[in-house]
Amino acid sequence: MRLTVPFRNRAVWAALISGTALSNVAGAIFIYLLMRFALSSAVNELATRSAEVFVAVVVIAAVALMAGTLWLVEPVARWQRENPGQQSARHPEHVRSRIVSLPIRQTLLTASVWTIAAAVVVVRAANESPGLGAVTLLCVLLGGVASSTLTYFEAERILRPITIQVLDGAVLARVYTPTVRTRIITAWVLGTALPILGILLVAADIGIAGNVGQPADIRPAIISLSVAALAFGAIATWLASGAIGDPVDSLQQAVQRVQRGDLGAQVTVYDTSELGQLQVGFNAMTRSLAEQQRMQDLFGRYVGEDVARQALQHGTNLGGEERQVAVLFVDLVGSTTITDSSSPQDVVRLLNRFFEAVITVVDKHGGFVNKFQGDATLAVFGVPVPRGNSCTAALAAARELHPLLVQIVGPAGAGIGISAGPAIAGHVGSADRFEYTVIGTPVNEAARLTELAKDEPGVTLASETVLALADPAEQAHWVLGESVTLRGRTAPTRLARPAGLTPTPH
Repeated sequence: MRLTVPFRNRAVWAALISGTALSNVAGAIFIYLLMRFALSSAVNELATRSAEVFVAVVVIAAVALMAGTLWLVEPVARWQRENPGQQSARHPEHVRSRIVSLPIRQTLLTASVWTIAAAVVVVRAANESPGLGAVTLLCVLLGGVASSTLTYFEAERILRPITIQVLDGAVLARVYTPTVRTRIITAWVLGTALPILGILLVAADIGIAGNVGQPADIRPAIISLSVAALAFGAIATWLASGAIGDPVDSLQQAVQRVQRGDLGAQVTVYDTSELGQLQVGFNAMTRSLAEQQRMQDLFGRYVGEDVARQALQHGTNLGGEERQVAVLFVDLVGSTTITDSSSPQDVVRLLNRFFEAVITVVDKHGGFVNKFQGDATLAVFGVPVPRGNSCTAALAAARELHPLLVQIVGPAGAGIGISAGPAIAGHVGSADRFEYTVIGTPVNEAARLTELAKDEPGVTLASETVLALADPAEQAHWVLGESVTLRGRTAPTRLARPAGLTPTPH
């Protein structure tokens, strides 16, 4: 086997290998010190005579753990050697599974090494006395469980950077990892159950194997086990709280970002338990919310924010209702000439400036642009959400819009017509495709007034009806003029123009 540290995470693998060995060596040293100084004289003498064996076993076990770790990561290393330059997230399934399951594999490897080492030490003790063998077995059991548990929590924390890479925002369902409940119980067993069990056995003088392990003074043993409980408990709790608390903290921070309106918030997926599923689910939820917001924004841009909001709140049933509306129609003059004499890019830029001015002014006065019809625009006031006097708003918008259009397309560049009256407003079309629109006499009259205004370049025309329905303050800005019969109408319409703005002769 070629022992090669895989890909670009050499520091992580080195920490995993050395950390596993050191944690197990520390557990073994504690057990030796317990046997050497805290238990009965018989156990103390055994520990003294077995010092050389103990050192040999510890060294061999540490080497075995490091070699075993390299064996565990060899498939990853081999794939990396055969596929240089590939991203971690593109590892095949079996390699990704090996990385995700490494903490569990490390724990099983540690338990196996402790089992073999225990067999050597316990057999040596049992050859002298069954009681010594029993006491030694209990001590080794305490150290083995503690070291195996610490190995899992430490490996999970050390491997987190690599786990993030290979998970790539998903969780491998077929790889077993301890649940949150299992992690908490394991930390309790390591930091509380085992040391307290040892203290109870010593203090209760149960008489294990003829009291071979019972010291004359039990205080050193109780103190040693209490210190172990504090040390192992602190380490296990810290590691377990990090394994559980870190994902929860990241989720909490991401939720706060969403509450502030940041729907792009995502959490890094590095846990493979229920918390990892929560991380994946949260990311999917925020992506869905962001997509819904984007669709809502696009919907609002196409049909207007008020129409979009009404549709989201009340649905989009086909049909309409009669509403009192004011209609403003704007149309460019000589658009064919402009198209023939300008490049397509220049035409598009001119139309965009034209439409931008119309949209800005209409929005400012509470209306919404209902349609773009080539080089013309239909704006409606009073629907879908009434905002004050719709006739006043339409007339004020027309007066503000006229000088802006003069700057964009020249003094004879656009005609503006304003009308008002009852109309049908609602969704028309089919169940598969529809639009929100306004149908009725005011729409037709506004279009005819715009045609007439285009024949009088630079003039904005309104019907007497819309002027009569406006506020007196707005009426003061307009002057009534002659009456005309508009195309398609039977009754004459009296015209109104902004004060100071008179028709420009041809």
